[in-house]
Amino acid sequence: MDLNKYLNNAAPSEPQYSKEEYAAMKKTEREAVWAQVDARMGEVLADAPALQGFLDFMSQSRNSLPNQLLLSGQNADITDARTFQQWKDAGRHIRTGEEGYTAIVGQVYENNGRKASGYNIGKVFDITQTRGRPVPPPAEYQVDELVAAAIESSPVPIQISDSLPDGIQAQYVPKNRTIYVRNGMDAGTTLCAIVRECAQADFHKDYTYNRQAYAAPSYCAAYMVAHRYGLDTTAFNFDRVVALYRNLGKEQQRGFLSDVNTVGGGLLRSLSRTLAVQTRELPAAEYAVAVPPAKKPSRRQERG
Repeated sequence: MDLNKYLNNAAPSEPQYSKEEYAAMKKTEREAVWAQVDARMGEVLADAPALQGFLDFMSQSRNSLPNQLLLSGQNADITDARTFQQWKDAGRHIRTGEEGYTAIVGQVYENNGRKASGYNIGKVFDITQTRGRPVPPPAEYQVDELVAAAIESSPVPIQISDSLPDGIQAQYVPKNRTIYVRNGMDAGTTLCAIVRECAQADFHKDYTYNRQAYAAPSYCAAYMVAHRYGLDTTAFNFDRVVALYRNLGKEQQRGFLSDVNTVGGGLLRSLSRTLAVQTRELPAAEYAVAVPPAKKPSRRQERG
């Protein structure tokens, strides 16, 4: 009886290569994958629906931009992709017969006695391809809770302003390192406006900050948060974003999508951590001082 197909841990024998042949093969493999990344980048910036679909994917999956592009092109429903070993370390196992997805996998190796990091082309598996303890459903939140968490996790202070120009829902003012937001809007609009300006604040690293340069990435980051938490996103339109970036060079396109992935993903993680803290039940105090029993009124008090 051959147990290999049941244990998922025995790789088929590989042909033997010389050092030069192996290096050439791996180089060709890497070049092919990076060509896929570039091709996929053109696809997601081809039109507004394609970009919106890619933002949907990024809002649910945490990964580097190249892997976001690679994995979304293979299966748009992937949410949590890890290597065989990473799933094993997490206490989950790959289901029999599952085939992995091509991805860029980090690698640690020794170089002249020192540890160094690099990457290799390998296979990853989505959580739906694994078995283990039941995965709890994602928590659901009211929009008011999301607004409170967005304010709490903001990288800069947030203040209500009655002097914002007409049509301006919220504005990050770099001189004051403060976000000013209009009061009285509906909760969904308020959340998206705050998150968009939090993204602008995140982009403000030094004196080179230019609001207009980060308008599109911030807009996309706000959409990612709205989609992740099930808000109405019908008001979002990506025609202008696509028109701006569709015909640019690969480096500029990569820079734009990388900004969206980095800042949008960062805002989602901050929001998730804050929500977890805000909704966590407080544990009972282990050394609470006992409340003394109420004293009975004296006879004098009863007589008045």
